[in-house]
Amino acid sequence: MSNIETAKKMHSGHDESLATGRALIEAGFVTKAQLEICLRQQRAYLESGRAYFIEQILVMNRFCSKAQISSVIDQDSAGGQSSLFQLFLPVQICKRYLVFPLRVNNGVMEIKSARPLTPKQIEVIRASSYVPAAEVKVIPTDLAEITSILSGVLNTEHTFEAMLDRMKLSEINGVMLRQAIHSMLVDAVNMRASDIHIDKQPDPKAWISHRIDGRIIQSHLIPARIMAAIFTKIKTEAGMDASDDRRSQDGRVSIENHGRQIDFRVATQPVVGGETMTLRVLDPESLLGLDALFPNQPDMTEMFRKIATVNGKRGGLVIFSGPTGSGKTTSLYALSQQFPRDAINIITVEDPVEYVVSFMRQIQLNQLLNEQSMDVERSMLRQDPDVIILGEIRDADTMGAALQFAQSGHLVLASIHADNVVQTFQRVMSFVEGESSSKALSMLANTLRVVVNQKLVPRLCSCAEPHSDVEAALSVARASIVPISLGANLKRKKGCLRCRDTGYYGRAAAHETMVIPIDENYRRDIAKKISEGSSSFADVQDMQGVTLKRRQDTLGRLAEAGVIDLDTAVRQVNEEFI
Repeated sequence: MSNIETAKKMHSGHDESLATGRALIEAGFVTKAQLEICLRQQRAYLESGRAYFIEQILVMNRFCSKAQISSVIDQDSAGGQSSLFQLFLPVQICKRYLVFPLRVNNGVMEIKSARPLTPKQIEVIRASSYVPAAEVKVIPTDLAEITSILSGVLNTEHTFEAMLDRMKLSEINGVMLRQAIHSMLVDAVNMRASDIHIDKQPDPKAWISHRIDGRIIQSHLIPARIMAAIFTKIKTEAGMDASDDRRSQDGRVSIENHGRQIDFRVATQPVVGGETMTLRVLDPESLLGLDALFPNQPDMTEMFRKIATVNGKRGGLVIFSGPTGSGKTTSLYALSQQFPRDAINIITVEDPVEYVVSFMRQIQLNQLLNEQSMDVERSMLRQDPDVIILGEIRDADTMGAALQFAQSGHLVLASIHADNVVQTFQRVMSFVEGESSSKALSMLANTLRVVVNQKLVPRLCSCAEPHSDVEAALSVARASIVPISLGANLKRKKGCLRCRDTGYYGRAAAHETMVIPIDENYRRDIAKKISEGSSSFADVQDMQGVTLKRRQDTLGRLAEAGVIDLDTAVRQVNEEFI
């Protein structure tokens, strides 16, 4: 097939795929992201000399069924075309005219521009579009927004996409590979990714994806030969055995970016058809402070600041709980930064150590695995700690040590997996069942001070706009037990370049928190109730002196301050309580 014929076939296939994809998205059978994945695979197949209809690839990936495709394919009116790509203008055009494309809808291309455009410039932009467009609609924006996007995403010299293009056209060497991996990691940091997922699979299944604000985005489809080279290089740099793909391995790599070091925790795992690798981004600048972690909640930030005021060895246990990826470690680090670390001795036990914090003595947990729990306790206590931070409680030995530390007068901060406050109690007891359970209950009753159970919810981008119908919103809130005051600053999502037109940017912690008083007048009865066992845990929150901040109250505060939208608050409450 000639290049002209191939180009014609690709253009025709692109148009047909967009029409089919739009119909499937409108029917709710696939998402925009799923269709984009399949469109990119379709191009990869075509470049290698194989042609597949988009319907075939959708079914191969199990994004939808043949029956679902058949039910909508005849209903597509084939009118205007909508772009399904984040970027459908050449990078050079975007940089030259300081524009960024949003969408093509019914033949009208919508772009954001930092400056007025002449008719000739608009015609060049229209003609350069990968998606046919009859008109161009210019939406003014400020130079800072466009510059931010172009410098962070569209720098053709340093992005991973540009390095990938070079490797496709030439022989891969060590220098090129090192530069490509560095660009890949820098791009992930600029995208605010928490994790990078790399799949070494046969063509065309080798993907690099990013987790951003809790969602996986399939970012790069990589030729298998290039992916194999990337995999080997990262494993070597992380101190792994690059030749061993039959067992899981752990390692660590670092880069320097804008004068600061950023670490990446690397983990590999054999999978059917190949191997997968996950890199956790450990950027110190991404660590949040208490005010950012608990917005519009001065009572929470004040409580934690009081906890961080360590006056003598009074003991106490503070537990952060939640599902995987709920920000427990972030909260632990946020609280740890409140302590006067230069004036007290803070020891952390983590698996692994994620962020290195000055004036804290951080211990890698696997260094202690060969010791008995009693030996661990002795060795830790000999270091004269004031505060002990346990990254995560995963077994009976660690739980027993945490209780013993707290009982002996040390402030202990720890995290544990649980869905709510009551389940946190039950989870603690699951580690100490048997003969030691009564002793553990007694220590827990006398030392527990705070339990914070948190989940993360999407945070509104700065482009959010005031809610247009507050009265209707308040009615919805009342029906879903989300408390909203009359003077609330309710906002709703809009979408801009910064948030990739999603309306959301980052996440906020939606927590429920139980605070148990130190006052002996209250503590005696509370300790007795806790000591009775798991069947009584649910009753503790109703006892005199105990403060319970419910999750729906937290969601209400976040919505009132315009941190999250009401839809998010209602959805979270419905998922948890209905």
